[in-house]
Amino acid sequence: MQLKEIEKEINEIKAMLQRIENMLALRLIGIDEPYEDELKEIQDYEKRKKEGKIKTT
Repeated sequence: MQLKEIEKEINEIKAMLQRIENMLALRLIGIDEPYEDELKEIQDYEKRKKEGKIKTT
């Protein structure tokens, strides 16, 4: 690969990563509502944590 091709790929990866980070940030601060399957996973996690099946530090 030539240096220009590598640089192009790196820039594309950076752009994808930035989009992913933005999506995560929107979820974490609560701007976007979680999907139904995410809600189920959250509820399952909280239930297992309450039952002592998940240890937190």
